[in-house]
Amino acid sequence: MPATQSAPVRRADTRHLWHPWSPIRTDGPRLVLTGGRGCHVTDDTGRTYLDLRAGTLNATVGYGEQRVVDAIVRQAGQLMTWDLAEVTTEPAALLAERIAALMPPGLTRTLFCNSGSEGIEAAIKIARMLHWIGGDRGRTVVASWADGYHGATTAGIAATGAAFRRDGAGPLPDGFLHLVTPRCPRCTAGPGDHDCRVPGTAEWEEQLARVGAHRVAAIVVEPVLSVGGVIVPPHGTLAGLRELCDRHGILLIADEVATGIGRTGHMLGFQHDLAPGTGPDIVVTSKGLTGGYAPLAAVTVRESVYEAFADDPYLGGLRHGHTTGGHATACAAALAVLDIVEGEDLPARAAATGRVLLEYLSADLADDPAVREVRGRGLLIGVETASMEAAQEVSRLAQAQGVLVRAFGQVVTVAPPLVVAEDDALDGVRTLARALRTVGGAW
Repeated sequence: MPATQSAPVRRADTRHLWHPWSPIRTDGPRLVLTGGRGCHVTDDTGRTYLDLRAGTLNATVGYGEQRVVDAIVRQAGQLMTWDLAEVTTEPAALLAERIAALMPPGLTRTLFCNSGSEGIEAAIKIARMLHWIGGDRGRTVVASWADGYHGATTAGIAATGAAFRRDGAGPLPDGFLHLVTPRCPRCTAGPGDHDCRVPGTAEWEEQLARVGAHRVAAIVVEPVLSVGGVIVPPHGTLAGLRELCDRHGILLIADEVATGIGRTGHMLGFQHDLAPGTGPDIVVTSKGLTGGYAPLAAVTVRESVYEAFADDPYLGGLRHGHTTGGHATACAAALAVLDIVEGEDLPARAAATGRVLLEYLSADLADDPAVREVRGRGLLIGVETASMEAAQEVSRLAQAQGVLVRAFGQVVTVAPPLVVAEDDALDGVRTLARALRTVGGAW
């Protein structure tokens, strides 16, 4: 019999795909990923890479995690979803209960959406409608840090001061106030010998006074600014915002899309700063909630916020939602992910591994001319380089050596799956450090 010849592998034709947040013209072909296992992904040539970016900070428990896959298959074969405006599905109810157990007392009710951007849109809408229902209809302004990132939808774009995300997208909705970011403004211009002064509640109080604090419905912030440069606000920042909000009758919204579900070393990023039992009024989680296995976001509010909507004159409830918000299969995936995150204490692992990586990078890159600062919390670490071009070149060199990191602006982000082994993570950041030193040698 003639030998059987295997059919040649057909590479994916990428000509019909529009890549978001990416230049249309690039210097070379993009990776075409075909598989993943643990903390590694494989491209269509068979090459394997260590993922130090967790996809886009969402591959919490790694790739090919059979416990999550099995949960998805079971639920999809049983009842994939149903519109939660009409009924309750068991996975959605169980997940809402599970999320309430993760939150401080009082944060008991969860609305499900499909993405972090949608979650932030819902949170902003809930805050404004809450004041409207209560008769305080002049409270419509939403404040946020100027360098924050709260998604790519209209309200999310309006909530940032970054021209990169805003320009050309207008007219954007009004009613947004950009608070000065809690980072020394002189440090943003480059390294130098000076006493750092990080803006805080005094500056924010002045900004609120200029627009009228009585007009502000909510302040939405990230416990660690992720896309904005992995900026870690000084300890006490959120506590100061909590006091400011309480004093002026403003809702505090925590955008935990990137920082939630163990990423920073606590289950939720605000827990580093707010006292036990104290929390925001609204918390938005997404990326790590399903570990990247399905799209889902959760908007968790205080019971008092939920109950206030019984007085809505049109519906007696929330006039907002999405067809697949709380998709039953996505909720089943999230329940399986939370079993792993809690059962294996991944927040504690993230804290321990993150400390090792941060210490290594800080020491090894102390004299690198391409590096301005190394900072982070848990497994969310940023290396600020001298320029956007330097960050892109570092990412390219690391990829050539089999390590995937994320370069955005001047910052290279290290944020591996929370299940990453410390030895693997150290090997990866050593490769990253070599790439940084190579780029630094050209300066």
